[in-house]
Amino acid sequence: PFSGGFAPNSCMAEPVESNEGSQHLARSKQAIIAKERQKDNPILACIRSTLVDYVKNDQLSADFLAGPDTAVLFISLKFQLLYQDYLARRIKSLGEWRNRILLCRVDVDQPEEALQQVTIAAFHGKLSLLLAWTDAEAAAYLETLHKYQSKGAEALRGRLTQGNHHTRLLEVLTTVKGINKTDAAALAGRFGSLAGVAKASQEELLPCSGIGDKKVRQLTNVFHKPFFPQ
Repeated sequence: PFSGGFAPNSCMAEPVESNEGSQHLARSKQAIIAKERQKDNPILACIRSTLVDYVKNDQLSADFLAGPDTAVLFISLKFQLLYQDYLARRIKSLGEWRNRILLCRVDVDQPEEALQQVTIAAFHGKLSLLLAWTDAEAAAYLETLHKYQSKGAEALRGRLTQGNHHTRLLEVLTTVKGINKTDAAALAGRFGSLAGVAKASQEELLPCSGIGDKKVRQLTNVFHKPFFPQ
């Protein structure tokens, strides 16, 4: 059984973590390093572009190393709903790493409650949260982290949307659930900027073509509802 998976009983007693050995850090340049208990994790069967080496559970504080500076914890939402104190304990014992990643497998039909818990834990634990809706997507994240372990931020900046301000504004607005490209164009044309859309009242949003009550409520929630509940 692997941590964060479908058979969590083996993870109830967290072993005492030792300091990562230099041999594991060096090996992580050539292969993804995984705890032994991750062997049954189905995401590993989807890894194609790099090797995976296993170490004893008490030799690694993370679930995976995707390079000498990149520690990855893994959690599934099913597991999170069953054992809500597990993630906090793992984050506390993770230790200091340049890149601290929480890889979350979204495997429940209604993920809102568990996602909120995981997001808050990642935020307060200072981890970058990656969400994967399939095993293959989770594996691709691990492979990408390993592939880019020695590259600078410029390698990621090159993937930013190319184009003028208007093009990027449309892309940002369409990330809001229910807002399509036509809606985004109408909003951009009326308000001119993301700040303008964010500051607009419901009464100001409604006259936009294609923007009904439901979309107005969605936009209002995105821009004005607190990220964390009070």
